[in-house]
Amino acid sequence: MSTSEKKKSNPHAGHRERVRKRFLEQGGESFEKHELLELLLYNAIPIQDTNPIAHRLMDNFDNSFNILINSDYRDIVSKCNVSINTAIFLTSIGEVVKRCQKERIEGRAFINSTEMSGKYASDLMMYETTEKFYMLCLDAGNHLIQAICISHGSQSRVQVEIGDVVKEALLSKAVSVIFAHNHPGGNLYPSKADINLTLALISALKTVGINVIDHIITSGEDYFSFADNGFIKNDDCY
Repeated sequence: MSTSEKKKSNPHAGHRERVRKRFLEQGGESFEKHELLELLLYNAIPIQDTNPIAHRLMDNFDNSFNILINSDYRDIVSKCNVSINTAIFLTSIGEVVKRCQKERIEGRAFINSTEMSGKYASDLMMYETTEKFYMLCLDAGNHLIQAICISHGSQSRVQVEIGDVVKEALLSKAVSVIFAHNHPGGNLYPSKADINLTLALISALKTVGINVIDHIITSGEDYFSFADNGFIKNDDCY
């Protein structure tokens, strides 16, 4: 906890109880963004007025919950003068939100077009600041079995082991797969390394009877499809 967050007593206890009571009676819809963040921070900062801290966090992260909870904890610490524990608390909320979103669509998603796979991949990696490589495992009816994060890397590259991909595809009992990774820098076009990796993965999975339908590159809401652009050619694309 930072020096500014340390207090011997809590003169704000009455205020906190009033805020909690208001939340219970009126619900979160009645709260402004900074007020809801103030309430959340009670769990990370036991003795201090969290209202100015909430304002500071919102001001430094474009008044966006999405940007804040998906930021690097070090950026939160340096920009807002909060403790590492507070920053970890906020970024852990981001991870919970991602997993809730993944649970909501996993097992029910039906992917039979470029648009569907592009939207799924974009939603999955919308706020990532480093590259991640996913494999979407599909059954015979093109229903999503699970989305597996194979690897995560830096802002400009991610290392993928072909053996790991084959192992995970077999364990999921996938009939076909779609690869997806993000380019945080904004350039959607695949690099030579992206193309070579995709071809190597197609070859490796073919030996175990698993078809590669597509490889999607995302950046924000935009995406690039290997299948649509002729980098993957087979009779089983969607």
